[in-house]
Amino acid sequence: MTAVPDTLALAEFTAGLSYEDLPAEVTAKVGALALDFLGAAVGGSTTAEVATLVDLVRRRGGTPEATVLAAGFSAPVADAAFCTGVAADVLEHQDGYRFGGFHPSHTLPALLAVAEHVDADLRTLLTAAAASYEVANRIGRAVHPSATRAGWFPIAASFGAAAGCAKLLGLPAERIADAIGAAAFFAPAVLIESIFASPSAKPAFAGQIARAGVEGALAAAAGLTGWREVVEHPRGLVSVLGGTPVTDTSAAGLGVEWTVLDVHQKRWAGCRHTHGAAQAAIELAVEHDLDPDHVTAVDVETYDIALLLVDRPVGAEPSTVACTLSLPYTVGAALTDRDLGGAQYATARREDPRVLRVADLVRLRPAADLEARYPEFTATRVTVTTDDGRSLTRLVDVPAGDSRAPLTADLLTAKFGGYAGAAFGADTADRVTTALLDRPAGLPVRVLTGLLAGSRA
Repeated sequence: MTAVPDTLALAEFTAGLSYEDLPAEVTAKVGALALDFLGAAVGGSTTAEVATLVDLVRRRGGTPEATVLAAGFSAPVADAAFCTGVAADVLEHQDGYRFGGFHPSHTLPALLAVAEHVDADLRTLLTAAAASYEVANRIGRAVHPSATRAGWFPIAASFGAAAGCAKLLGLPAERIADAIGAAAFFAPAVLIESIFASPSAKPAFAGQIARAGVEGALAAAAGLTGWREVVEHPRGLVSVLGGTPVTDTSAAGLGVEWTVLDVHQKRWAGCRHTHGAAQAAIELAVEHDLDPDHVTAVDVETYDIALLLVDRPVGAEPSTVACTLSLPYTVGAALTDRDLGGAQYATARREDPRVLRVADLVRLRPAADLEARYPEFTATRVTVTTDDGRSLTRLVDVPAGDSRAPLTADLLTAKFGGYAGAAFGADTADRVTTALLDRPAGLPVRVLTGLLAGSRA
């Protein structure tokens, strides 16, 4: 269990944080994380699951307060956060925090919607995002991996989002604490198995996490109070999800240790627990020029959480959601295509007999040496056997995109451009990339969202 500051300490940090307080490496990282999130949202916007969930919101109508990215309409601010959050989650190509077992970018749909609604500029948004990540990450790591092992998904991003949204609304520390506490009444109680069972409604949980942050902040702005001990109370969030917390009421480390620097940005699409295996499969396929039709067995050794969550074989016509959460599928696609991006979750690939044949060959088993290294390393060992008798093994302990093996600037911009460029053209993708990586302080957020507003349908 890791020490976590109490609710008011988190709120005071959020209220007091200014753009000038952010080290250069933090502002650069937050801009890169925002770019990555926008790409994932655009990329996921045309999947069947997202189209259905977004259309439900569209048909409800309401005051157009904030842009729903890549959907061609605006919606009430909480609805916009929900829709963009759904889209950014579906391909599992968003960021992650391995020490917390969750996706801190689940905060960003909320911040983006509120920032547009209040006509904030990019500097203000990035400052709120930095605060949101620090709040969410500290809560997340305090309950990981105990929450997951107990059957719960860490919903820390709802509370980080509430803090950041309240900051964007100009609230003081006490009211930000109310926003964090109020978010608990809107945040979903997400069973981890309900995610990895892969129902097609699954992306809604990410949208609801973002919505909870908006609603908590709006409630506090309207004068409602929240539970200001929601994080640290003996019957509060951390205790319920993982045992009695060791609280840090002094807030030591906030503004000194920047957890956002440990957030990874995925090279591969799909659940992070599949990435070691997928990368090993790609490396073996490239190095040995493997023909997937001649593969006879794929043995995967990994750590216990990966076995618990992603040992999920798929059927003949699997959904996007099912494939992103299936280690057998991701290895099958990675070995066959020598890549694992959004394209590997298109219908033609999900139903390709060659991909599915390799996926059916994948067998997982635990490895004590790899379990001993988790969560510091998400290590996975893959052995591929071919019909000419070869047995080829590769261990990946730090998948590409980890903070210790970060995406290069070229890979990051190519990842974003692959999604946004295909949807809106290379010029628009370049303009958004420049805005976030060069961070022009006075750029209104509404200009950024306007560039990515059009429907891809």
